Amino acid sequence: MIRLPPNLIPPVRLLGAALLPTLVLTGIRGLSGANFEWAIFLQIWLFVFVVLYLAPICQPKAAGRELIQFHPASIGLILIAPGLGILYWLTENTLIAWLLLACMYALVLGWVTTLGSNIPLWRRLLLEGAFTLATALLPTLIVQIETRFSSEEYFVALETAILMIIWLALRGMFALSKRRNSTTLAVSGWQIQRRWIILGLILGSLGFNILAMRSYQSSFFPPTVPGFSGITAESPFICGETQVSQDTYQGRDIYIQLLDQVEHNPTKHAPELGFLALGTGDQEWAVLFRDSILGEAQSGLFTEPTGSVKYGQYLASQRVYFYPRVRDNFPGLFTPSQEQIIQDWFAAINRRTFTVEWVDWLYALAFRYWPHGPYENQENGAGLLSLLESSDLAAPELSSKNQQYLANNNRGWLTNFSVTDDAAVYQPEWIENAWFQSLYTEEINTSNQQLSFDWLMLLALPDGSPLRYNHPGYVEYANSAYWGANLLNDPTLMWLAGRALEILEKSQANLTGQAGVEQQLSITGTSPKVGSCLVYGNSGLPTQKGPLAPDKLVFRSGWEPDDIYLLLNLRFTGWHRYKATNAVVQIYQNEPLVVENYAGNSFDWLPIGRSLFRDKRIPRENLNGLVIGKIGLAKVLYQLTGFGGPWAQDPPYYAEVTRFDTNPGFDISTTLIENWHGWQHQRTIYFYPEGIVAVFDNAQGPKDHPAAFIWHLVGDAIPEGNRIPLGVTPETGTSPEVVLIPINGDQSKIQIETLDGDIPILRVQYSAPSGETLQTVTIFLFGKWLGAEIKFKDGIAHISQDDNHVKISLDEVWNK
Repeated sequence: MIRLPPNLIPPVRLLGAALLPTLVLTGIRGLSGANFEWAIFLQIWLFVFVVLYLAPICQPKAAGRELIQFHPASIGLILIAPGLGILYWLTENTLIAWLLLACMYALVLGWVTTLGSNIPLWRRLLLEGAFTLATALLPTLIVQIETRFSSEEYFVALETAILMIIWLALRGMFALSKRRNSTTLAVSGWQIQRRWIILGLILGSLGFNILAMRSYQSSFFPPTVPGFSGITAESPFICGETQVSQDTYQGRDIYIQLLDQVEHNPTKHAPELGFLALGTGDQEWAVLFRDSILGEAQSGLFTEPTGSVKYGQYLASQRVYFYPRVRDNFPGLFTPSQEQIIQDWFAAINRRTFTVEWVDWLYALAFRYWPHGPYENQENGAGLLSLLESSDLAAPELSSKNQQYLANNNRGWLTNFSVTDDAAVYQPEWIENAWFQSLYTEEINTSNQQLSFDWLMLLALPDGSPLRYNHPGYVEYANSAYWGANLLNDPTLMWLAGRALEILEKSQANLTGQAGVEQQLSITGTSPKVGSCLVYGNSGLPTQKGPLAPDKLVFRSGWEPDDIYLLLNLRFTGWHRYKATNAVVQIYQNEPLVVENYAGNSFDWLPIGRSLFRDKRIPRENLNGLVIGKIGLAKVLYQLTGFGGPWAQDPPYYAEVTRFDTNPGFDISTTLIENWHGWQHQRTIYFYPEGIVAVFDNAQGPKDHPAAFIWHLVGDAIPEGNRIPLGVTPETGTSPEVVLIPINGDQSKIQIETLDGDIPILRVQYSAPSGETLQTVTIFLFGKWLGAEIKFKDGIAHISQDDNHVKISLDEVWNK
């Protein structure tokens, strides 16, 4: 039996010693935005106390200059730590996570003092620095591995920095307590040379970092995905039919409107001026284009270091596209010396494209390739190089390098029809780059070309309004749809362009110049007839092709401006990931009714590409779906740092579509996510085009593991019981409304708060009453169904309005 000396048994003053680091951690939590809670304060105090108590027990003794001698108690704790690690990996238990972190910190505190003794100061400082980084990075990386690196990379670095501060607070208090109490354990036990310990730690760290890197590289998409009967590579969409709009649009009229919208853009740059010059044939616009592009060339635009954003390669490609076409259509516009200035500028852009910068190494680490410089996301680099080569504007010494890169990265329409990054704004950009590549290769997979525009069409709002998700930017359909109609001679795309232009004129929004739209089309735009759709898309990364995978579910009642629209997201994959697995993106009728909360702040201290509130920075609780509380080490780090919020941010890669049917009277879908830290969520949507959208949610998970359903409803009206009028300016009796019904709880479990922003948003949260089962029904009522009576009897949902009745069996919904 190991007997500790009396002075190592913690006196009351050790509780006082643990208080100072606890106060430091509490201050850090406050700076991170976390609220003060006594329960968490006491947990942290106990954690610090345990670490400071165990650290002297873990501390070996220097037995000579090179030998380190371990007491049996220290060896016991060394053996316990990996056992706790295995147990935690199997259970994700939060208490075990606390014990594991306490053991790790105690071991390191005990070791660092002894390993740093009897060595030169510079080596001691190096050792201290290495341990400080390791103790912060190790738990952070463990959490990232188990959550599939779902956190924004720069915020992971910030959390690591916070943990380093926490470690330094513990290290300082331990050093102070050791100075006050220099007695250590009586030494008897195992001896080992110092260099073998350090070598073992180095090799262990190296092995773990390799594991973390491999996990990071494989975290963006899985090799296998849920399938669905009828979905194939040739037919990636399953759609019903719906009522068409009677509106028609003439191609020549739309073209004149496009030119007019671009002309009235107050921030016209070279692409807009080139578009107007080619579209109108007007020499004045050509002169303005010449002056604009010469000014950009002389200023060296797009030739300076890019920092963290390489989007400039896409912007540069717009100039490369318009310049030779304007030059050739207006002979004599440029003098030979001016042409040389622009040629030299494009050559410099070509050189900058192949300049490897620090951000390229970040992409290279993630994408598993040696960095070259061309921007892979949305294939912007390939689009730019293709235009430089096809227009004979490349740097002469880089032409062969351009061609080699394009030969090794032959993508675009030849391999895909949709972008792997998940935000609405990325698809039109990717399509443009696919077209630029086809201009160079003179090869087109016509099926993929058609599908790429079909993908845009299927997700379009019925009134042509811009669509947004996972990004502050919107998809503006007028340009892309007209351009698609031009390429494919498609009257439905022409119709969408006309509908989108109507919205643009009402909102007085700006329109940019679109490459490829330089001529009038005489075709008549007619309405699509596709109804609700299950949409699959390409997955993977720009450099890695993944399997055809679930992407979106679209419900629509028709193509008139006042028709009902619902968009459900099915995935959390790609580089620009979207945490909305099995979450509703938007419900729309004339205006947004259910939206996502984009009220997050930008962070000016971050690189510009990371400071925007987009992609992985948008937390799960800002969306419309299931949220579950953090558990395990992720919860421990949140409670220690206050950083990142209490909700888990790693939804499953995909929601499996177990049912999707389109019928004359209603459409229905059932989607499922499984084993999200023990939780399963089934979401069933009944979509009645005449005016009912019923969303049935059933979630089950571990006891005492918090969970909730969250909705963000547009409106500022006061809720009437469990009914909430929807819309920015709801009118009594005419605005859509939502009825909130918890099946296995009471109305008090519904929390409603108002969020600040550009439009009024009500945040509605259903909380699980038991932590094990959460069943809710959220019913949206439109038109003739406004004010409908809703009752549940004998497992049947009855929705009644005058002589109209709808019955939905809960047994069928829950698949019992």
